[in-house]
Amino acid sequence: MAAIEIESLTKWYGRARGVEAVTLAIEPGEIFGYLGPNGSGKTTTIRCLMGLLRPSGGVLRILGARVVPGRGTQHARIGYLPGDFRIWGRAKASRSLGLLAALGGDRRTTARRRELAARFELDLDRAVGDLSKGNRQKVALVSAFQHRPAVLVLDEPTAGLDPLMRQAALDLIREAAGEGAAVLLSSHDLSEVSAVCSRAAILREGRLVEMAPISRIVQQGEHRLKIWFAHGTPIPEVPMDRLPGVRIVERQPGMLHLAYRGAADDILKWVARFPVDRIATPQTSLEEAFMQYYRPPDAGGAGTRPVTPGACP
Repeated sequence: MAAIEIESLTKWYGRARGVEAVTLAIEPGEIFGYLGPNGSGKTTTIRCLMGLLRPSGGVLRILGARVVPGRGTQHARIGYLPGDFRIWGRAKASRSLGLLAALGGDRRTTARRRELAARFELDLDRAVGDLSKGNRQKVALVSAFQHRPAVLVLDEPTAGLDPLMRQAALDLIREAAGEGAAVLLSSHDLSEVSAVCSRAAILREGRLVEMAPISRIVQQGEHRLKIWFAHGTPIPEVPMDRLPGVRIVERQPGMLHLAYRGAADDILKWVARFPVDRIATPQTSLEEAFMQYYRPPDAGGAGTRPVTPGACP
């Protein structure tokens, strides 16, 4: 049974679309990336999943229980880190975190809380309102992980952290998944998504335009080809009419950097007509693949093709 199930989720704000027909499932032990720019619908999805918003349509389940808006659904087994985490400012961090744990029905988190605080170099005896932004984010992380939840819903979990603490947070997410927790990770940092997630969904204007393993998303993006021509050879003009899907990324004396979609056969046949010194194929990153879904159609982007529910393994 999937730990998180979202079926045909739709949310409208009057005439404005939040999300439409979003369907996905996350298995226990899986770290699932949820990607999209501001306003694409990520936070709307998360708030509906947590019961904080009433959907216009669709069904959401966590650990088999249907989410009822306005009512806590399995919250004692969920670790939630919102993008705008707020907590009592005057109380010490230890007091605030203890209250949150008790509200979730778990009063046995003291040892785990201290362990996480030490890991993140967080002073629990300071008032939350006196902490820096990065330290308040550490409080949010401890709050989400202190009760060893079966489901983690994380919205920008490393925001405001320095590189060392960011790595500590990613290690903690991996460990939780290794212990069987299902993780929904919403993030603008595509490098961290690529580092920890096995699959990802990409939102555009409230609709899923891709859902696949990270490796497949990268493969479906543009590929790159750098060509260094023999000394003294002028850079040839690229016959765009005979090489569809090809664009010039960079042109320097003696070097041509091309991006292309599909097979490389036609490009290589064209390049073979000229004296070539060497060829390199830079690895496509998740960032580059992600941008394909937001380029205008005439720039070779993937467009707004909706994802068919159940089409992703």
